Amino acid sequence: MWNVTDWQNVVFGDESGFVLGTDDNHVRVWRCPGERYNSPHTVLRYTARTAGVMVWGGIAYDSRSTLIVMRGTLTGQRYVDDILRPHVGPFLNGLPETIFQQNNAHPHTARVAQDFLRHFQTLPWRARSPDLSPEDHVSD
Repeated sequence: MWNVTDWQNVVFGDESGFVLGTDDNHVRVWRCPGERYNSPHTVLRYTARTAGVMVWGGIAYDSRSTLIVMRGTLTGQRYVDDILRPHVGPFLNGLPETIFQQNNAHPHTARVAQDFLRHFQTLPWRARSPDLSPEDHVSD
């Protein structure tokens, strides 16, 4: 069983996409809790895709990485070239006995990313494991 000291050596890294406009082409349905989906109450809007960015960051017990802002799709190769090699590697090398934690997003599990990360200690993420955000939490 891990204790607080063990978790103090873990660096958590993740990315999130942000739409830089008012419409991300998703259909949203507002309803009261327990109310069933009712298609006549949906509003579909077909608009051009708005610009967006991907943001990646890492946090540790007493430090944080540089916030990295990227445009476009994050592929395994871009993850290595734009995030892992220039930012994560030096960040992890600056923290002794650090363990890197990431989820199973496709860029993270790409062979090129796994090849780069074999030089670092990583904490495995179970397949189909939910993110740690409260709204995504599922009890085992």
